[in-house]
Amino acid sequence: MSSKILCENSVKYGASEIKIDVKTTQNKLEIIVADNGNGMEHKELKNIFEKFYRIQSNNIHNSKGLGLGLFFVKKIIEKYNGKTEITSELNIGTTFKISIPYED
Repeated sequence: MSSKILCENSVKYGASEIKIDVKTTQNKLEIIVADNGNGMEHKELKNIFEKFYRIQSNNIHNSKGLGLGLFFVKKIIEKYNGKTEITSELNIGTTFKISIPYED
């Protein structure tokens, strides 16, 4: 579900390419979702997982949504003792990395 939300957001915010990489390292499942969408300013990254948070452009929301998708992603991952990381560059794209521990 989490990667679906990330992919939908990628398309919503201008991505024409989305790359999904899934691997296991050191007893962790890693899911990396990277896109070539609009990207975000670094100042937005600290708030992006907050409930109802949406990036605004000139005090206008340019896309539909309630600001809940990324909040749910983070909460789901936290329930599994996982972590989410985000990197982004404006006009270049965004990468989300999800790490979830597992036992053999």
